[in-house]
Amino acid sequence: MNVVVCLRMTARTSAAPLDLSDARTLARAASLRAGGHTVTALYSSTVAEADAIAVALAPHADRVVRVAGDDLTTADFHTVGQVLATAIRRIGVDLVLAPVQGEDEPFNAAPAAIARQLGARYLPLVEEVLSLDERGAEVSLRTGGLRRRIRAALPAVLATAPGPVPQDLAATGAAVALETMTITDPDATVVRRRTELLGRPEPASRGSQTVSSAAEMVAALGRAQPGALSARR
Repeated sequence: MNVVVCLRMTARTSAAPLDLSDARTLARAASLRAGGHTVTALYSSTVAEADAIAVALAPHADRVVRVAGDDLTTADFHTVGQVLATAIRRIGVDLVLAPVQGEDEPFNAAPAAIARQLGARYLPLVEEVLSLDERGAEVSLRTGGLRRRIRAALPAVLATAPGPVPQDLAATGAAVALETMTITDPDATVVRRRTELLGRPEPASRGSQTVSSAAEMVAALGRAQPGALSARR
């Protein structure tokens, strides 16, 4: 099974290339990797930050892929979801793990946006991935103060819950080379309108009418919404 771990979209430093949310999510993926599943770490960063993050990630993943393109640290979660979902489709995936942030963080809703763009099942606040096979992912999560055990059919996106910081995120493999994936190309333009899919403009939701006089304009305004008219001279 192919597992993708999406790192949080945030500014990094060479001294701290991974934050606590990243470490928690990588730790939850570690058991899946030990069980024979392929883990790909996916992130977006500036060129200056890329190498430091790749070095930190390489021992914990079979692949490390950097999304090159627009700066996502200031993008809304809709845009983040569009860009990462496009990258995930290219990689090929059965299960996505993505950290949930605090309520004031723009990436907080990104896992749900990724799931929507992929057409995948979405589970929030996942504390542990218990098993992963052709039948789906069995997870434990906490909702309404209760801990529940749920099996989700694949593909699925799991938003990992905040929790204890791993004492030691053990390296489980040799370093791997950094791969760079370019998203913002002429065939896959990031459209920042929230109502459009990546590279696929939304069709007009209402018709248009061309008018040639002020009288026609006044009459038409009574029948159409503003913005649906254009003047012809």
